[in-house]
Amino acid sequence: MSFNIRYSKRKHALSLEDAVKGCVQNGDERSKELIYKSCYGYVRAITMRYVKNEFDAEELTNESFIRAFSKIATFNSGESGDRFEKSFRAWLARIAVNISIDFLRAQKQLLALDDVSESEIEQQRVEVSGNLHVEDIMKLLFQLPEIQRTIFNLYEVEGYSHEEVSALLAIPESTSRTYLTRAKKKLRQLYLASTNITARF
Repeated sequence: MSFNIRYSKRKHALSLEDAVKGCVQNGDERSKELIYKSCYGYVRAITMRYVKNEFDAEELTNESFIRAFSKIATFNSGESGDRFEKSFRAWLARIAVNISIDFLRAQKQLLALDDVSESEIEQQRVEVSGNLHVEDIMKLLFQLPEIQRTIFNLYEVEGYSHEEVSALLAIPESTSRTYLTRAKKKLRQLYLASTNITARF
């Protein structure tokens, strides 16, 4: 009886933290499977913010996991429990974002940059309506030009700084700021139009 108790304890379900550590230590396939199943929806939601085609999103999601598993030994967190998982998901998110940006760049969808005027840079503080919820934003995002949507995602959703966006997309910081302004303005206009509310200027 005592043997069975000890045996059942050893067979407890892996946590995400256990799986990541197991993957780092010996590339355990069971650990990889758990990581994939636990984080698949999270990673796919990220790639879907950058590409319109579900097939492309699926490909980018799988490519993100392939890259993550190949580089998982570089992941290092001194945290444990929930903080460890949050740290790992953030690391995984960065990989998914980079994969998505690489894809867009390869498709030459990030090259169509308009001229940026100094007046736009100075007027960068544009507030999106407080009634504009996350779900509404996600529905409207794909009505934005590719570059505006990408910068909005990177800055407002992923939490990148303008300096990081600049380096990632190989554009000046001022361009990143201006396109974020344009994206916010356009999103607000789209939202007001979708709810039949007349914008007040």
